[in-house]
Amino acid sequence: MIIVTPPHSIANEVETINNLFEEGLPLLHLRKPEIYTSKLRRLIESIDSEFHSKLVLHHNYEIASDYNINRLHFTERNRESFDSILKELKTDAEYIISTSVHTMTDFNQLPSRFDYAFFSPVYNSISKPGHNPKNDLREILKQRAAFNTKLIALGGITASNCGSLLIMGFDDFALLGGFWQAENPMEEFRKCLKISNDYVR
Repeated sequence: MIIVTPPHSIANEVETINNLFEEGLPLLHLRKPEIYTSKLRRLIESIDSEFHSKLVLHHNYEIASDYNINRLHFTERNRESFDSILKELKTDAEYIISTSVHTMTDFNQLPSRFDYAFFSPVYNSISKPGHNPKNDLREILKQRAAFNTKLIALGGITASNCGSLLIMGFDDFALLGGFWQAENPMEEFRKCLKISNDYVR
Protein backbone atom coordinates (compact mmCIF):
# COMPACT_ATOMS: atom_id res chain seq x y z
CA MET A 1 0.00 0.00 0.00
CA ILE A 2 1.19 3.48 -0.91
CA ILE A 3 -0.08 6.96 -0.06
CA VAL A 4 0.59 9.96 -2.30
CA THR A 5 0.63 13.43 -0.78
CA PRO A 6 -1.64 16.15 -2.15
CA PRO A 7 0.29 18.69 -4.27
CA HIS A 8 -0.56 21.53 -1.89
CA SER A 9 0.23 21.86 1.82
CA ILE A 10 -2.53 20.90 4.22
CA ALA A 11 -3.11 21.32 7.94
CA ASN A 12 -1.26 18.87 10.21
CA GLU A 13 0.36 17.20 7.20
CA VAL A 14 3.65 16.30 8.88
CA GLU A 15 1.91 14.99 11.99
CA THR A 16 -0.34 12.86 9.78
CA ILE A 17 2.63 11.51 7.80
CA ASN A 18 4.50 10.53 10.96
CA ASN A 19 1.35 8.85 12.31
CA LEU A 20 0.94 6.90 9.08
CA PHE A 21 4.47 5.54 9.27
CA GLU A 22 4.13 4.71 12.95
CA GLU A 23 1.03 2.66 12.11
CA GLY A 24 2.77 0.72 9.35
CA LEU A 25 2.58 2.66 6.08
CA PRO A 26 5.16 1.06 3.74
CA LEU A 27 5.71 4.00 1.34
CA LEU A 28 4.78 7.66 0.96
CA HIS A 29 5.17 9.51 -2.33
CA LEU A 30 6.12 13.16 -1.83
CA ARG A 31 4.38 14.80 -4.76
CA LYS A 32 4.74 18.56 -4.37
CA PRO A 33 5.35 19.83 -7.93
CA GLU A 34 5.16 23.53 -7.09
CA ILE A 35 7.15 23.53 -3.86
CA TYR A 36 10.54 25.26 -3.55
CA THR A 37 13.51 23.03 -2.79
CA SER A 38 14.04 24.76 0.56
CA LYS A 39 10.43 24.10 1.58
CA LEU A 40 10.67 20.48 0.46
CA ARG A 41 13.77 20.11 2.61
CA ARG A 42 11.92 21.52 5.61
CA LEU A 43 9.06 19.10 5.00
CA ILE A 44 11.41 16.12 4.86
CA GLU A 45 13.32 17.29 7.92
CA SER A 46 10.03 17.51 9.83
CA ILE A 47 9.36 13.82 9.12
CA ASP A 48 11.07 11.48 11.59
CA SER A 49 14.42 10.49 10.10
CA GLU A 50 13.75 6.80 10.76
CA PHE A 51 11.07 7.00 8.05
CA HIS A 52 13.11 8.80 5.37
CA SER A 53 13.94 5.51 3.65
CA LYS A 54 10.20 5.04 3.05
CA LEU A 55 9.84 8.35 1.20
CA VAL A 56 9.67 8.60 -2.60
CA LEU A 57 10.68 11.82 -4.36
CA HIS A 58 8.79 13.01 -7.43
CA HIS A 59 11.21 15.86 -8.13
CA ASN A 60 14.29 17.59 -6.67
CA TYR A 61 16.08 14.27 -6.96
CA GLU A 62 19.40 15.91 -6.17
CA ILE A 63 18.52 16.13 -2.47
CA ALA A 64 17.69 12.42 -2.12
CA SER A 65 21.12 11.35 -0.85
CA ASP A 66 21.02 14.06 1.84
CA TYR A 67 18.13 12.27 3.54
CA ASN A 68 18.80 8.56 2.98
CA ILE A 69 16.13 8.48 0.26
CA ASN A 70 16.74 5.90 -2.45
CA ARG A 71 13.33 5.92 -4.13
CA LEU A 72 12.59 8.18 -7.10
CA HIS A 73 9.40 8.56 -9.13
CA PHE A 74 9.42 9.69 -12.74
CA THR A 75 6.34 11.16 -14.36
CA GLU A 76 5.40 10.37 -17.95
CA ARG A 77 6.91 13.72 -18.89
CA ASN A 78 10.40 13.06 -17.51
CA ARG A 79 10.48 9.26 -17.86
CA GLU A 80 12.38 9.26 -21.15
CA SER A 81 15.30 11.08 -19.55
CA PHE A 82 15.48 9.04 -16.34
CA ASP A 83 18.83 7.46 -17.32
CA SER A 84 20.50 10.84 -17.79
CA ILE A 85 18.91 12.19 -14.60
CA LEU A 86 20.31 9.26 -12.60
CA LYS A 87 23.78 9.87 -14.07
CA GLU A 88 23.60 13.54 -13.11
CA LEU A 89 23.06 12.55 -9.47
CA LYS A 90 26.65 11.26 -9.41
CA THR A 91 26.11 8.70 -6.70
CA ASP A 92 26.60 4.97 -6.33
CA ALA A 93 23.21 4.60 -4.64
CA GLU A 94 21.01 1.85 -6.05
CA TYR A 95 17.75 3.69 -6.61
CA ILE A 96 14.32 2.08 -6.64
CA ILE A 97 12.53 3.65 -9.60
CA SER A 98 8.81 4.09 -10.22
CA THR A 99 6.70 5.85 -12.82
CA SER A 100 3.11 6.52 -13.92
CA VAL A 101 1.13 5.23 -16.90
CA HIS A 102 -2.42 5.57 -18.14
CA THR A 103 -2.60 2.73 -20.67
CA MET A 104 -1.61 -0.93 -20.54
CA THR A 105 0.31 -0.46 -23.79
CA ASP A 106 2.57 2.06 -22.08
CA PHE A 107 2.94 -0.22 -19.08
CA ASN A 108 3.93 -3.20 -21.22
CA GLN A 109 6.59 -1.10 -22.95
CA LEU A 110 8.29 0.11 -19.77
CA PRO A 111 11.96 -0.86 -19.32
CA SER A 112 12.35 -3.53 -16.64
CA ARG A 113 14.44 -0.98 -14.71
CA PHE A 114 11.17 0.36 -13.27
CA ASP A 115 10.27 -1.45 -10.07
CA TYR A 116 6.61 -0.42 -10.15
CA ALA A 117 4.21 1.86 -11.98
CA PHE A 118 1.03 3.66 -11.01
CA PHE A 119 -1.82 2.86 -13.39
CA SER A 120 -4.59 5.46 -13.25
CA PRO A 121 -7.39 6.15 -13.01
CA VAL A 122 -8.88 2.80 -12.09
CA TYR A 123 -12.03 4.41 -10.68
CA ASN A 124 -13.49 7.92 -10.80
CA SER A 125 -10.82 10.13 -9.27
CA ILE A 126 -11.57 11.71 -5.90
CA SER A 127 -8.81 14.33 -6.01
CA LYS A 128 -9.38 15.19 -9.71
CA PRO A 129 -13.12 15.37 -10.43
CA GLY A 130 -13.87 14.39 -14.02
CA HIS A 131 -10.74 12.23 -14.30
CA ASN A 132 -12.44 8.90 -14.91
CA PRO A 133 -11.49 5.51 -16.41
CA LYS A 134 -12.33 4.97 -20.07
CA ASN A 135 -12.22 1.19 -20.33
CA ASP A 136 -13.19 -1.92 -18.38
CA LEU A 137 -10.46 -2.83 -15.89
CA ARG A 138 -10.79 -6.57 -16.37
CA GLU A 139 -10.32 -6.21 -20.11
CA ILE A 140 -7.32 -3.94 -19.58
CA LEU A 141 -5.68 -6.42 -17.20
CA LYS A 142 -6.00 -9.19 -19.78
CA GLN A 143 -3.59 -7.18 -21.94
CA ARG A 144 -0.84 -7.18 -19.32
CA ALA A 145 2.33 -8.70 -20.76
CA ALA A 146 4.97 -7.31 -18.38
CA PHE A 147 5.39 -8.82 -14.92
CA ASN A 148 8.86 -7.69 -13.81
CA THR A 149 7.39 -4.28 -13.00
CA LYS A 150 4.67 -4.20 -10.35
CA LEU A 151 1.32 -2.74 -11.38
CA ILE A 152 -0.08 -0.33 -8.77
CA ALA A 153 -3.68 0.86 -9.02
CA LEU A 154 -4.37 4.56 -8.41
CA GLY A 155 -7.44 6.76 -8.68
CA GLY A 156 -10.70 6.71 -6.75
CA ILE A 157 -9.52 4.01 -4.36
CA THR A 158 -11.10 3.57 -0.92
CA ALA A 159 -11.43 0.82 1.66
CA SER A 160 -14.64 -0.28 -0.06
CA ASN A 161 -13.04 -1.06 -3.42
CA CYS A 162 -9.29 -1.66 -2.90
CA GLY A 163 -9.70 -5.38 -2.21
CA SER A 164 -11.42 -6.00 -5.55
CA LEU A 165 -8.43 -4.47 -7.37
CA LEU A 166 -6.09 -7.00 -5.77
CA ILE A 167 -8.43 -9.84 -6.65
CA MET A 168 -8.53 -8.60 -10.26
CA GLY A 169 -4.76 -8.78 -10.56
CA PHE A 170 -3.18 -5.50 -9.50
CA ASP A 171 -0.06 -6.01 -7.41
CA ASP A 172 -1.01 -3.28 -4.94
CA PHE A 173 -2.78 0.07 -4.74
CA ALA A 174 -2.10 3.70 -3.84
CA LEU A 175 -4.35 6.26 -2.17
CA LEU A 176 -4.48 10.00 -2.72
CA GLY A 177 -7.92 11.60 -2.40
CA GLY A 178 -9.29 8.40 -0.89
CA PHE A 179 -7.15 9.06 2.15
CA TRP A 180 -6.66 12.83 2.40
CA GLN A 181 -10.30 13.64 1.63
CA ALA A 182 -11.83 10.85 3.70
CA GLU A 183 -14.16 11.72 6.57
CA ASN A 184 -11.82 9.86 8.93
CA PRO A 185 -8.48 9.50 7.10
CA MET A 186 -6.66 7.38 9.68
CA GLU A 187 -9.54 4.93 10.01
CA GLU A 188 -9.70 4.66 6.21
CA PHE A 189 -5.94 4.04 6.18
CA ARG A 190 -6.17 1.26 8.77
CA LYS A 191 -8.87 -0.54 6.80
CA CYS A 192 -6.92 -0.28 3.54
CA LEU A 193 -3.65 -1.35 5.13
CA LYS A 194 -5.25 -4.48 6.57
CA ILE A 195 -6.68 -5.37 3.16
CA SER A 196 -3.32 -4.76 1.49
CA ASN A 197 -1.43 -6.83 4.05
CA ASP A 198 -3.92 -9.69 3.64
CA TYR A 199 -3.65 -9.76 -0.16
CA VAL A 200 -0.35 -8.39 -1.41
CA ARG A 201 2.10 -11.02 -2.50
